[in-house]
Amino acid sequence: MRILHLTDHYPPVLGGIETHVSTLAARQAGRGDDVCVLTTSPASADGRVCDDAGPVRVRRARSLLEGARVDVASFDVVHAHVSVVAPFTAPVAALAARRGAPTVVTVHSLWNGMGPLPEAAAAIGGLRGAPVAWTAVSEVAASQVRLRLPRHTPVRVLPNAVTVAPRPRTPRRDGDRPVHLVSTMRVARRKRPVQLVRMVDALAREVDVPVRLTIIGDGPLRPRVERLVVRRGLGEAVAVTGRVAPDAVLSMLADADLYVAPAVLESFGLAALEARCAGLPVVGHAGSGLVDFVDEGVEGVLCEDDADMVRRLRDLVTDDDLRTRIAEHNRTVPSPLTWAHALREHDLTYEAARRAARARLEPALRPVLGG
Repeated sequence: MRILHLTDHYPPVLGGIETHVSTLAARQAGRGDDVCVLTTSPASADGRVCDDAGPVRVRRARSLLEGARVDVASFDVVHAHVSVVAPFTAPVAALAARRGAPTVVTVHSLWNGMGPLPEAAAAIGGLRGAPVAWTAVSEVAASQVRLRLPRHTPVRVLPNAVTVAPRPRTPRRDGDRPVHLVSTMRVARRKRPVQLVRMVDALAREVDVPVRLTIIGDGPLRPRVERLVVRRGLGEAVAVTGRVAPDAVLSMLADADLYVAPAVLESFGLAALEARCAGLPVVGHAGSGLVDFVDEGVEGVLCEDDADMVRRLRDLVTDDDLRTRIAEHNRTVPSPLTWAHALREHDLTYEAARRAARARLEPALRPVLGG
């Protein structure tokens, strides 16, 4: 299949959309598809450079006009990836759909809490009224997209996926070893690292068990987080690692006891899914995309708010048997959100979009064909 991915976000920029789109494109190319990525992300960013070599062809457009010139008829399907605002992807995808190209749009963000912005951005970019197949990365995200589109517009779930082997064993807490909490994130406002430190501070004051938190990642709020750690006297209990290589992240997960996802506006949670697959109990918010792979009391716990998260963390920190039971389930029971599953769902969605595009084209062809 000839697939064109459209995205404002692509490596060397790092983030959830960038990671998912680049991995999806590589997986599709690896099985024999002809895959091209069209993006406005530069080849050099944040001190990293992409040479764009490999089976996935990457075109880095310098303008919207350059993107609009791409021959979408040379592809079997166009797959657009958007967040809340996609100044490049939205208009190019809308144009592709109106030219007759089967076009799938995947929303990678939660649209609730953004006011009229998502609906306005979709309308301004031309997507809201374009003949596209709408999808989102989780059921929570899909339900929010449905509310912003014309009534009865179907929105299918196209889940993310990870490939993470389970750790060889679940760590046991012996003696004075702290219960190790870990969270992987871009240290930015939407991920709520400041609130996480405050929650761990409150937790440490409530329990007799020593607790340690490692925040894996970097970002604009890192200095503020580190100042808060010092101000609250948590220097021995909380550390921010900065950017860490993927293999090192998995090693750190293997040695941890609990994974905490403090973000409320989490449309899916790739890092949390990695932790679940490695064998860690996951603690997150009930209104987030984590509900697609965390069942209450099975893969982890889902919290109503920050105060509830502190209470649920207290239970897991102080109850070794509860924590171990969930960890052993996650370590020994594979997640269904594999890349094999994700690719099947993408293929089904692409085929549905192609059928819909053909159905729209048939009435225009009948006079020409004499039908």
